[in-house]
Amino acid sequence: MNGWYMHNPLHWPPGPSIIPLFVSFHINSSVKEQMLSEENIQYIRKYEPIGCRDLFTVDCLKSKGIDAYFSGCMTLTLGYKYKSTTRNSKIYFVDPYVFVDRNPLVFLSKIPFLLKKLKQISRISRKWYGGLTVQGIIKSTLFLQTYSQLFNEELLVSSEFVSQAGISGWPKDDKDLLKKAEYLVKQFSQAGLVITSRIHCALPCLGLETPVLFTMAKKNSEFSACRFGGLMNLFNIIEYDEGILKPMFKLNGKLNLANHPENKTKWRPLANDLIKRCENFFTMLENG
Repeated sequence: MNGWYMHNPLHWPPGPSIIPLFVSFHINSSVKEQMLSEENIQYIRKYEPIGCRDLFTVDCLKSKGIDAYFSGCMTLTLGYKYKSTTRNSKIYFVDPYVFVDRNPLVFLSKIPFLLKKLKQISRISRKWYGGLTVQGIIKSTLFLQTYSQLFNEELLVSSEFVSQAGISGWPKDDKDLLKKAEYLVKQFSQAGLVITSRIHCALPCLGLETPVLFTMAKKNSEFSACRFGGLMNLFNIIEYDEGILKPMFKLNGKLNLANHPENKTKWRPLANDLIKRCENFFTMLENG
């Protein structure tokens, strides 16, 4: 029972035919009251201890007298199956933060930069948006100008771009979605470097032992921020604040394939414990 429970908690708790192991469990602040009704508290308490993906969920459950602990995320274990023995030189940007001011006149000040870097911006837009759309050109212009603060321009232009928000055309069928996700995991497992604003790209990369930098917005809503407690300590973070990038690690020169911090190792004990707990759980079920 790992993941975000639930965006719309109408079908909770699960029926009696499901035997759950609660690990990497997240309750969002937006549904905290529904998820922690008296009925639901009694259900969750049956399956203590509850492994929580984040410290916010730990605190929520402990405040109700439930035995809970920080387990980290199950995606940290993806290296168990998908760790690659080879590594290439590809660099991926996965949903990089780009601040677009709502006042269109603000973009006019970027026109000189756009014209100067039109070839590079067009190349990024084609890879990121699949063509030269207005949105693609605007976002690619702002991306190149912003991320040039920390990264070599050559790296930015030659990188691969992935959008988990669906810009690049995600399938709608669940089976096809799973295949797409597995494909990306395999791509990331061999990558030279991944830069992402998505924890469900950054966490798997740790487990895959792929170098990863996590970009985190300085200003987050509670809806978003409550997901991060405990997990942020696992990453090398670049703070993003409306077009300004600030590395939260020592930096000597522009970031590139040969110049970036090594991943932290705090994730390893969490992944090992998750694997052990799951293996013990399956053994218990097999033995009746």
